Amino acid sequence: MVIMLLTVSNLMLLAAAVGDGGHAKTVRVGYVNFENYQEGGEGEYKRGFGYEYLQRVAYSTGWQYEYVYGSFGELLQKLKDGEIDLMGDLSYTEERAETIRFSALPQGRENYYIYTTADQETIDPFELDTLNGRRIGVTANSYQQGLLMEWLEESGYDCTVVEYNASKETAAALNSGEVDAMIMTDMASSGGYVPVISIGYGEFFFGVSKSRPDILEDLNRALREIQTTDPYYNEVTYAKYITSSLSNAYLSKQERKWLEERDHTVRLGYLTGNLPYCDAAEGDAVRGLLAVLIETFRDDFGVQVVAKGYGDTDSMIAAANDGEIDLFGPLYSDAWLAEQYGFINSNAITSTTFILLYQGDYSEETTQKIACAKNSAIQSGAVEVLYPDAERVECRTKEDCLKAVTDGRATCAIASAATMNLLKQYKTMKSLNMLELPKAATICLGTLRGNSELLNITNRVIFASTEDLSGAALMDNVYADIPLSIVDYLEEHALSVILILVAIIALMLAFFIYYRQMTTRLVKMQTKNAELSQQAFRDGLTKVGNRAGYLAAEKDFQVRIDAGEQEQFALVVADVNGLKSVNDAMGHEAGDQLIRNASRCICRIYAHSPVFRIGGDEFVVILTGGDYARRDELLAELREKSLPCIEELQLENGGASVASGMAEFIPGTDSTVAEVFTRADEAMYVCKKQMKQVQ
Repeated sequence: MVIMLLTVSNLMLLAAAVGDGGHAKTVRVGYVNFENYQEGGEGEYKRGFGYEYLQRVAYSTGWQYEYVYGSFGELLQKLKDGEIDLMGDLSYTEERAETIRFSALPQGRENYYIYTTADQETIDPFELDTLNGRRIGVTANSYQQGLLMEWLEESGYDCTVVEYNASKETAAALNSGEVDAMIMTDMASSGGYVPVISIGYGEFFFGVSKSRPDILEDLNRALREIQTTDPYYNEVTYAKYITSSLSNAYLSKQERKWLEERDHTVRLGYLTGNLPYCDAAEGDAVRGLLAVLIETFRDDFGVQVVAKGYGDTDSMIAAANDGEIDLFGPLYSDAWLAEQYGFINSNAITSTTFILLYQGDYSEETTQKIACAKNSAIQSGAVEVLYPDAERVECRTKEDCLKAVTDGRATCAIASAATMNLLKQYKTMKSLNMLELPKAATICLGTLRGNSELLNITNRVIFASTEDLSGAALMDNVYADIPLSIVDYLEEHALSVILILVAIIALMLAFFIYYRQMTTRLVKMQTKNAELSQQAFRDGLTKVGNRAGYLAAEKDFQVRIDAGEQEQFALVVADVNGLKSVNDAMGHEAGDQLIRNASRCICRIYAHSPVFRIGGDEFVVILTGGDYARRDELLAELREKSLPCIEELQLENGGASVASGMAEFIPGTDSTVAEVFTRADEAMYVCKKQMKQVQ
């Protein structure tokens, strides 16, 4: 009966989503291109909260969309006139409700911020009195304009409000210095914008043309379905696109003063033997995820990190209390633990679940005596929080914890899921059972209470490192070579070994011949792999591909061109402007920073294409797929974000000056990749000449 009811319900929903003739309804949607909300033009790759929400609605309604592009004001008027059927991101007002219909449930909730730019000096986000006398741009007759006027009246700041027709005009006015700040939603995450303060929030809805009541009925049904089955869908999906909106490398006066008093140096204490989080490397270097943070401290914030390894948690904490180190970890992130020990926790470096390791069958007695390693604050913190009543068996290392379980001194041990592959190198793991604990936890760094400035700086560093912490750096440090000796194999597979030996004796001659053949093939494969590995290196300064990597990619493309199989592609050649003058005026470290800034700018714009540094100040990008389809738009964005010349303050805030040129592969005309490169290089020099004329 339940199955029948569900089937009937699904058929009714399907019927509601289908128009005359059994075809899906076509809905004309107003599509405003706005970063993180709706991105992508006609025929282009689309993303954003608004776009994803439209697709989720279509999953329930069966709609087909016809996208109509334009500015917010243009499309709102089309909605009122019935020229489009649906539009999102509309704040409810009684005036609008007279001409359009609103969805019964909100599409989401957005916060509005006063934003400024990182390179301006008139507004200090940490000293709001600097807003007095400033000019603030806002979209005319918008919801945020009303919020701004109310906020100014309540706060008492004396600002001049400048109206613009669209958000793009407002942003352009801020970038040009026509205004000192602008009002934008928390989706304004790029362009070097710095959030000053939130002025309020508001819910936003879907708007439906009054000529399409059928659309409104389907929409409301879909919204109820979405928000009933997943009550946090709006918040989670929205947060996915605004994660980077409100974090930046802009430091307060107090934070800058804290660094200046310490000669821009942070002393970091870490626990050795804690991969993938950290371990000692050759010399004074650090391996693991903390190495990523140390690099970000240096490259993005100009802070040197002096790291010191400790063999046990007590020694590290004592060093912190004695003032020998400022920052320490890794730690199990828990507010109660931090309060007990006088710490303050940073934001999460990464998250993990925990694995219970034990012998025999699991029972209530399994967690009575838990082995804890002295060199793992993560392990001891997990035990203290998850099993506060358990007896703790102190061990020197994680390997000793495993031995304590196998010899009966402890009933179990706890390990971070991220360390499991590393633990497999120990023979004692083979006799242990594993049970994943349901409660996830986060890993953090700590500092003593009172170091709020260091905490804020560290949190900014962690956020700036987010992609690397969850990507290649994590993967590179969770694997270990696990040697398997003959003795190990014999112990586990005695009977199998005897049978194999009998078979080997019977087939000795055939196996020998086979062995010779396989050995020859293996040598050839190893030789080929060695040749390829010599090319597979990244550029040490920028972490993008190097010249060898580009030449390998060029060779692959050339093979396909020669075979007549190469699809469309384009090359972008970019050259850093002013490198010599920066080197001469500010030193080679500043020159390296300029190259890194340029690399980050190029990588952000061409996020789906391989980037190579092929010379001191020269980069090449190979465009295929979606980036190729958007090639003209992306090139325009690169040129728009490239400064004509570079000054010290711009350099410190991530600015770069890049001349760029692009050329497309023309089948039937181009016979080599080099021909495409030459045209792109020539176009780059034309751009460079034009940029010099602007200076």
